[in-house]
Amino acid sequence: MVVDEKLKLLSLTEKVKLISGESMWRTFPIERAGIPVLKVSDGPNGVRGDGGRAAACFPVGICMASTWNTALIEQVGADIADEARSKDVQVVLGPTINIHRTPLAGRNFECYSEDPYLSGLLASAFTIGLQNKGVGACLKHFVCNDSEFERHTISVEVDERTLREIYLRPFEIAIKKSRPWTLMAAYNRINGIYACSHQYLINEVLKSEWGFEGLVISDWFAAKETVENAKGGLDLEMPGPAVAWGQPLLDSLNRGELDEQVVDDKVARLLRVLDWSGRFDQPDEKSENAIDQQQHRDTAYQAAAEGMVLLKNTGLLPLQAKQLSKLALIGPNTHSFRIMGGGSSAVRPHYISTPMEALAERLPQTELVSLPGCLTHKFIPAPPRQWLSPTAGDAGSVAGLLGRFYADTEREELVLERAIGAATVHARDNIRAVVLEGWLSCESAGVHTFGLLSTGKARLYIDGELLIDNWRNVLPGEAFFSQGSAEQRAELDMIQGQSVQLKIEYEVAPDKNFKAVRYGILGPQPVDGIKDAADLARDADAVLLMVGTNDDWETEGNDRLSLALPGDQDELISKVLEANPNTIVVNNSGSPISMPWLADAPAVIQTWFAGQEFGCALADILLGEVNPSGKLPITFPASLEDTPAFTNYPGEFGKVHYGEGLYVGYRWYSSRSIQPLFCFGHGLSYTSFEYSAGSIVEQNVDGSVTIEFDLQNSGERLGKETGQGYLQ
Repeated sequence: MVVDEKLKLLSLTEKVKLISGESMWRTFPIERAGIPVLKVSDGPNGVRGDGGRAAACFPVGICMASTWNTALIEQVGADIADEARSKDVQVVLGPTINIHRTPLAGRNFECYSEDPYLSGLLASAFTIGLQNKGVGACLKHFVCNDSEFERHTISVEVDERTLREIYLRPFEIAIKKSRPWTLMAAYNRINGIYACSHQYLINEVLKSEWGFEGLVISDWFAAKETVENAKGGLDLEMPGPAVAWGQPLLDSLNRGELDEQVVDDKVARLLRVLDWSGRFDQPDEKSENAIDQQQHRDTAYQAAAEGMVLLKNTGLLPLQAKQLSKLALIGPNTHSFRIMGGGSSAVRPHYISTPMEALAERLPQTELVSLPGCLTHKFIPAPPRQWLSPTAGDAGSVAGLLGRFYADTEREELVLERAIGAATVHARDNIRAVVLEGWLSCESAGVHTFGLLSTGKARLYIDGELLIDNWRNVLPGEAFFSQGSAEQRAELDMIQGQSVQLKIEYEVAPDKNFKAVRYGILGPQPVDGIKDAADLARDADAVLLMVGTNDDWETEGNDRLSLALPGDQDELISKVLEANPNTIVVNNSGSPISMPWLADAPAVIQTWFAGQEFGCALADILLGEVNPSGKLPITFPASLEDTPAFTNYPGEFGKVHYGEGLYVGYRWYSSRSIQPLFCFGHGLSYTSFEYSAGSIVEQNVDGSVTIEFDLQNSGERLGKETGQGYLQ
């Protein structure tokens, strides 16, 4: 076998080098032995590659799970494999199959469900679709990485039965059904032992009991222990340059603290993945490409359309186009909607279908009017690019600021100079200081609010005067996976047409994994945006009220603080419903929210973060071109106090006790007769379905039960239905 032959060619130093990452997304090649680079990439809803090229953006995990459609999720996996090959990626870091233990978990949008069985089936389908096209899946995060609170160190205290039946179960199902090539070990500890060093979970359960033949990769920067990681079953430390392994691992081997056979097994697993991927036959790296294929567009659309859930409808939907002379689109997510969550799963999409554009295309005779009503940002939002220019008098011609990157803090050794349109600027490892400079043009008179934060020190000047000092007394904050500073803010009253010189100085903190600075500029706001929105609603035939969260609130690195919609959205919803009862509330969030206004709302749609086809899918559901068929993969609680983990979240003294045990999600509400806002599996349709002749036919040898029933579409529209059976 090629694996055995390659292994024999390697020295101990080369073996250690192979299993110690070379860079952010790549392993070391060993050219002498004919061993090429293994390249991996995020993520579960698209393939970012190195980040320079656009990619298809599919719906996030919770939206995909709401389809309950394994065939469709398998097709998503197949299309993501095409995307991976276009980026010369051999392993995609997904699917994410941690359990929705609490609705506040910041990464719920990326995961599938609160139910381990549904999660396991969908993960299997995704993996099969991906790997049938020669690209490996990486199940993550193994295991109990179910919230972001102290995620690098928290110890999950959990009993064996709960661990097996709830948290390990989706991994077990996916591994046995789809044989994934790789698996990612989590940051956290389980009963006091780091996931990357967990001898029992990795070596005994995963590799021995379940027969996993693939590669166990550390989550990025999760490998913390040299010998313990090696003995515990970790196979590859990522990213590089290595911290726990590399030279420290080689030293441990030379001291006799580890047997070389331990390393040989890890190297063999890495070589096996290279072999499965065909990398030995095509060892040279190829340049990344952006492929915008119709097949991928169609799949993204179908997943978005089937993933959106009609939560409530008293007859207002579907909208009748002929009766709409004026449609008001109101809410902060009308224009600032989200198609994906924050963190490592984010990609640069080929395009984004917006609700406004999609509705304008489908309703050419209808007047569309719009207002945000209120703001929802946690951090001051990025300014419109046309406000900024690298040089005076050219605002709009070249958008953004001029960035100068230096190798020293004295700013004498210039490495790179280029125009930058993004408000978040990342520095490479060889950069120690960055200066952003240009001109800000004022489009509207009034008070402008500036925000600045960084992983390091930063300060912002206007016309040479210091406006924001984030250089001295830097306070810790939540941004950049909790490695960033708290955002410092300042206000400036500006005159319409005025241009001011903007300068930002940033000094890198070399000890941080992420080296970045972020600025925001918010223009003048109306005196009473909610009243303006209600007045606009009052004059419309119907209102599409688009509310929700954004990637400030739902992101890797931070959990949410409450179920409430951020900002004044609940008040906005109440005022608009009062002004116009023909209002459809469209919630654009990646996890459950509270709905104090639900009784007054005639229709509510949960869109999740639905990917690049968000606008088209939503418009077609609103107008009845598509019959909604999504079902909730998570319970929407009536209150946070009703949730299973309420008394055992987020944890304290470095531990979080999974005290609810097996009673996760709907098991909790059912067993305690707690009425949720919306049940797991809930989802309405524009047609009706009738079930009859349900009976248990037989109990199978493997313990499963076969159930037969008749299902009939008794309505007047075509539609899809997901039959659900619950075994107690």
